[in-house]
Amino acid sequence: MDVQSKLELTRTFLKDLGISLSNLVNAFPEVFIHDEIKTRLKDFQQVYQEAVQRLEHPSLCIATLGTTSSGKSTIVNALMGRRIAPIEAGEMSGGVLKLRHSQERKLIIESTPDAVWQTGEWTGLSDEELYRRTQEVMHTYHEARKKKDYIAPQITVDIPLLPACDLNLSCLPKGIGIEFLDLPGLKSVQDRTNLAIIQPQVGKAFSLVALDYMQVDEEHRQRLLSELKRVVEYLQGRTDSMIFILNRVDNRGSDDLPLEVRLAKLKEEIKQVLDLSKLPDVIPFNARLLYYAQCAWGTTPLNTSSTVTQEERAHLLKAFFRDCANTIEEKTEKDFELNDWFSNVKRTVKRDQPINDEIVREILRYAFKWSGGEALWHCIQVRVQESFSELVILPALLDVFTYFDVLSDVLNILIDSRQIYNQEQVEAERDKITKIRQELQKNIKKVDSNFQEEIKQLIEGLKNKDPKIRIKIKEDAEKKGRKGFSLIFQAINQVQADLTASLIHPVSNAFGSDEEEEVSCYDLENQLREVITPPLAKDIAKAYDHVSRRMKKFTSQSDSLYRQVRADDEKAVKELEHDERYVRLLYYTMRQAITARAEFALQTQEKMFTEALQSLVNDQIKRLKVCLYSQELSSINLEQAVISDVRQRLTQNLLFLPDNLFKITDTIEQRRQEKSEVVGTEIYYENVKKTKSENYTESYEEGSCFKTTKTRTRTRPVEYIDQEKRTRNKYENIEYTELLLPSPKLMSQQWSEGIEKEKDKLWNILCDLIIKRLDAVSEEFQESVINLTDLTESALNEQLKIIQFNFEEEKQFWINLQSYKNQVSQIRQKVEQEIK
Repeated sequence: MDVQSKLELTRTFLKDLGISLSNLVNAFPEVFIHDEIKTRLKDFQQVYQEAVQRLEHPSLCIATLGTTSSGKSTIVNALMGRRIAPIEAGEMSGGVLKLRHSQERKLIIESTPDAVWQTGEWTGLSDEELYRRTQEVMHTYHEARKKKDYIAPQITVDIPLLPACDLNLSCLPKGIGIEFLDLPGLKSVQDRTNLAIIQPQVGKAFSLVALDYMQVDEEHRQRLLSELKRVVEYLQGRTDSMIFILNRVDNRGSDDLPLEVRLAKLKEEIKQVLDLSKLPDVIPFNARLLYYAQCAWGTTPLNTSSTVTQEERAHLLKAFFRDCANTIEEKTEKDFELNDWFSNVKRTVKRDQPINDEIVREILRYAFKWSGGEALWHCIQVRVQESFSELVILPALLDVFTYFDVLSDVLNILIDSRQIYNQEQVEAERDKITKIRQELQKNIKKVDSNFQEEIKQLIEGLKNKDPKIRIKIKEDAEKKGRKGFSLIFQAINQVQADLTASLIHPVSNAFGSDEEEEVSCYDLENQLREVITPPLAKDIAKAYDHVSRRMKKFTSQSDSLYRQVRADDEKAVKELEHDERYVRLLYYTMRQAITARAEFALQTQEKMFTEALQSLVNDQIKRLKVCLYSQELSSINLEQAVISDVRQRLTQNLLFLPDNLFKITDTIEQRRQEKSEVVGTEIYYENVKKTKSENYTESYEEGSCFKTTKTRTRTRPVEYIDQEKRTRNKYENIEYTELLLPSPKLMSQQWSEGIEKEKDKLWNILCDLIIKRLDAVSEEFQESVINLTDLTESALNEQLKIIQFNFEEEKQFWINLQSYKNQVSQIRQKVEQEIK
């Protein structure tokens, strides 16, 4: 069935559902005066009217995702036939641009917290004014986010779009709106807040994923595929409705592998990387060629007149012949007549002579074929036919189904209660209701306590370092239907690995080693900006720059760096304090970055966390059903009504990380120490024992017979004490201030240990989130049971009275009501079946 027929049939069945329900209400007004039923009816009528409006003016959203500098915006402009999306060289934007088909021109720039760009609404703007204002906002955001984190600009442009003006391209039925969602590159989305804004929009869209031909060679392809995997996983695009566009194939070299070979290999690798069930569609594309030609014609169908001015046309065609000269030459080299025709047109354009519609129409036909535009639009037509129900119709009806089922189940309670024809049975049912209410709180508390204890044990087990224990716990959880816990475990481990690879290693390696030079702070900042926001990247790079320069004054001591200065040298002490402050600042900024990146990484897994959490909610609801059982089988299906009511009440809780989750310890130590040191020299005198010669007179006798006494002079050594002048070192006790800092290697180790230690906190946060969620389920369950048992008891009391009076007449009333209601329910089932 084609899109138009499917849409018309859905509208018809939805209308029938509304009319049938209105007839039911009008035929049995006394049934719908009950507060519980009246509330459910009102809720249904609200979502029903919203669905009717959405299907009256349905809209198909086409989102453009892509790897770095793959030409996403050029593709958007080419497909919508207008130059609105800013075309930048590199990741210069970062905002979310939504382009909606409308005959009224309007620009809406949403007001977001702390926005430093102009916000508001403008009408009647030309294409050039729309482009300029959008570009200004993107550039302002790009510059501002270098200093501070902002919510990215949310820009909506209402303007006539090509695929809505020329339905031959999209093959969409008349009246179906179309919008393009031009999303920022992944480098521009590095924080949880902006990612959380973009993810749900992508999830509802049909996606075109742009790839750059220059990145599919052997050297770059693995990096391209890795980035593609991150783009799809992070933004949570629907892989079942994706078309891949290999842009810039006009850059092929003569020595490149044949395009068919590269396409075949790329398809196989994309299928493997994204775990697709079949080979994807990959369209070789030349966006620039189609962009110039299509915009030179405009948005009107080719069988009508163009509305593009001669001035704008001339500007675009000059760019067409200048930038696409090689493509034109390649495509016309074997067709001399066609080559001459293009040459003549080129000369006419260069002479600023008018170019009529027929010439532009012909140029566009060739560009449409050569660029890959023809193949792309055909692929889009096929995919739209395949995915229209899932992308457009079903989202509009999901709440209708949910709220109708709640209303239907509540009506069934009333009908079941009023179709008990035995007084003893009515009283027995009333006793059961009373017993359920009496034991409700006690039973819920028991269920909560037991289940929460199981969850805590499960989480504690997953924290265990023993892989065998973790595997057993995960297997047990999966057997019990708690899907996704293996994935959660992997996700938290992946967060740890991501933090190490994307933050710790780049900063640690930047300090260099004996074999490698240090990295400049600018190179480090550019590297970090790929994984964290620009302000954080700048803060880390700035702190790193100070630390790396100051480290040169330190000496190595094992895994630490050491420096001392005299305590009385105020300048040196202050310098040492700065050394310590900048290292602590580096630790502080790293902790901030680690927390921000962890939040971002967890947000990329939000879908998986939600599925795992939902499996626990389902288990909790299953356990809570026990609160509705009695020893004997009840005639009233209270369980079904309560369960559907509880599911409708529940809303999703998001996972937020607390501030300062990661507490990273350091080994920075400043101390004072006294040392005895030489402060100069001093002169002193020392007694020295010396020897000198002295003369003395000696008497002696001479002669043998006649002795005579004579004298003579002799010398002898004599000791004496003398004082000598000496110089010696002068010592004083000097007080030093010492600073011990971690080496880059030790810093890396401490950051990694901090993540490992705090990883358990992620499990604790997840555990708290689960328990809060389950508490909410129990609260909603209790409220629903109380409300619906009140309704049931009231109906049973009424039935007791009716059994005694007008029994047959009343019996027929409820039989008729049930029959009528069943007819309405059958229409609801038809609506759901038609869109599958």
